Amino acid sequence: MSDAVTPFTKAADLALAARHEIISMTSTAKASHVASALSVVDILSVLYTGAANISPANMGADDRDIVILSKGHSASALYSVLALQGFFPKDWLTHYCTNDAPLGGHVTSKGVPGVELSTGSLGHGLPYGLGIAMSRKKSGAKGRVFVVMSDGECDEGTTWESAMIANHHELDNLVVIIDRNKIQ
Repeated sequence: MSDAVTPFTKAADLALAARHEIISMTSTAKASHVASALSVVDILSVLYTGAANISPANMGADDRDIVILSKGHSASALYSVLALQGFFPKDWLTHYCTNDAPLGGHVTSKGVPGVELSTGSLGHGLPYGLGIAMSRKKSGAKGRVFVVMSDGECDEGTTWESAMIANHHELDNLVVIIDRNKIQ
């Protein structure tokens, strides 16, 4: 773990701390998508305090769960939760959305521990998660794939195509969570 962080064990505590970080990060960076980040932080906090089998210590494990934040414009929420749980140093948050910093305005996986997929274009997270879930099911690998989507992504064709494929292949290892914040 980075900087000997003691991870939060209660989702409500993590969500409160992450909200503070989101407001600080976006205010300093003069960034947008604050409401979208605040609406998803409870979901991410539940996943990263034990609902999903994922931590900095098990990132290399074949049986760990995978979490994909498809609504990439909510990057500040994911980054704050990951930093507070010790995936990378918390001081990275102070450079959010600045030139040459690892944490961009949309979720990026390049050089950011704990981030599975660069996202931002709505509708791409579920097809990607579907592929991972299908691969795991076919190979017998354990672990679930969680895809957290926005309600707006439900308007995308790739979302419904992926949902139909998941049903057809009975992918019980794929968990889709829709952040229905009614903002779309």
